[in-house]
Amino acid sequence: MLPVATAAFGALALASCEGSASHVDGPKGASAFDHFVVIGTGLSMGAQSGGVLYESQIEAWPALLAHAAGANFSMPLLRAPGCQPPLIAPLALSVYLSGVSTTGIDSSCAGALDTLTPPLNSLAIPGASAYAALNLTPKIVLNSVVVPYSAGDKARYPLVLGSTQSQVTALRIEGASFVSVELGLTEVLGAATSGLLVAATSYTQAALYTYVPASVFAPVFSAIADSVKLTGAKVVLLSVPRVSTLYALRPASELWNDRTDLAAFGINVMADCSTSANFVFTGTLVPSLAASYTASGTTQNLSCTDMPGTADAILTPADVATLDAVVTEMNVQIQKVAQQNGWAFADLTGVYPPPVSSRTAYTASDQLTCVYPYGNFVSLDGVFPNLTGQAAIATTVASAIDSRYGFSITVGASSPIGVTAVRLCP
Repeated sequence: MLPVATAAFGALALASCEGSASHVDGPKGASAFDHFVVIGTGLSMGAQSGGVLYESQIEAWPALLAHAAGANFSMPLLRAPGCQPPLIAPLALSVYLSGVSTTGIDSSCAGALDTLTPPLNSLAIPGASAYAALNLTPKIVLNSVVVPYSAGDKARYPLVLGSTQSQVTALRIEGASFVSVELGLTEVLGAATSGLLVAATSYTQAALYTYVPASVFAPVFSAIADSVKLTGAKVVLLSVPRVSTLYALRPASELWNDRTDLAAFGINVMADCSTSANFVFTGTLVPSLAASYTASGTTQNLSCTDMPGTADAILTPADVATLDAVVTEMNVQIQKVAQQNGWAFADLTGVYPPPVSSRTAYTASDQLTCVYPYGNFVSLDGVFPNLTGQAAIATTVASAIDSRYGFSITVGASSPIGVTAVRLCP
C-alpha cells in the first residue's frame, strides 16, 4: 500500500505547487476547482479499515478528483499510526496499526502531520451526521457536558475545523468555487453494523438512537443546501450507499455453511443459523470472536438469532428493509435538492452493487487470513472503500460533474467496489 500512497502524495503535492496556472492546459472545467471544498463523512475524508491517517486521506475520492482537475487541494493530514489507528491485515492478527489489540478499542490520535491551520479544502470528518456538519464545532465537542462526545471526535474536530466552526460555517468562510456534499451515511451506519435499530425523533434528543429517519434528516440537509447555495459555487451532491450493499453484511446461511472453517478459528456457529433468514455484520463480529478465542482459549458461540434491544450485529430482513428505505428516502431528497438548484448529483448505486450479486460465498479463512478479505475494493472494516474503491467513487462523481456542467474532468475507468479481485491469501 505504501508505494501507491507515496506516489499519490507526490502527484497531489505537484498539483498543489502548480496553482491555477496549471489550468492553462488542464481539462475543461478545471478552473472551477480553484477552491474546491469538501463537506462530508469518513467516506470523503478517506477513512479505511476503521481508522484514518494520511495514506488513506490522499487516496480519498475528493483528492483524486482534485488531482484530475490539476487543482490545489489541502487536507488536514493525520500522522501515523492514525486518528484513530486502522486495522492491519490479516484480520487474524487482531491488531491495529498502533500495535494495540483489537480486543479493546484504540481511540488514540497521533495528531497532525503538518502545521497547516484549519480549515483547509477538506472539511469531512468520520462519523459526521448532517446535524454535525451544520452545527458541531470543536469548541462544542470539547466542552459539552450534556453529550459525551467520543475521544476520536475530541481529537479530530480541532484538527479539521477552527474552534467555533462547523463544516458549514467553515465552508462559508472559505469562499468555495466548487463544493461537494456527502452526508447521510452516518445516519444509518451505526444501526447497520451493530444490529440495534432505535429511531431518532430528533438529532438532539437525550435518549439513545442508532439511526435517523429521513424525515428528521430532510430539514437539516435542506438547511445545509441553503448555506451552500449562498456561496454561489458549483456543487455536486453524493447519494448515500444502501445498507444491503455493505460488503461484510452476510446471510446467516453462509456462516452455517462455513461452520467447519469458522470452528478452526475458535468460533462455534450455532444451529439456529442453519434456518435463519437474518443477516450478520461479519465485519466486526467474526474478527471480535476470533480475537476473544485467541486471547482466552475459550470457544466463542455465534448465534444468528436477533436479540431485540442489543447490539448483536444481527439484522432481520425487516431491519435491512427499514434501513434501505431510509436511505432511499434520503437519496430522493438529495437528488431533488440537486435538481432544484441545478447542481450535479452523483448516484453511487452503480458503484455499490446489489447484495451477494458479485460476491463469492463467505469463508472465515478469506476474512481472517487474506490481505484483501473483501476483494481489493473494500478496506478491512468491510464498509469503507480502499484506494481502488475510492477511485471508483471519484470516477462516478467526475462523470456526474462532467454531465451537468459540460466539463471533462476524467479520473479514469474503474470497477464497482463489490467486484471480488485477487485476495492475496496465504
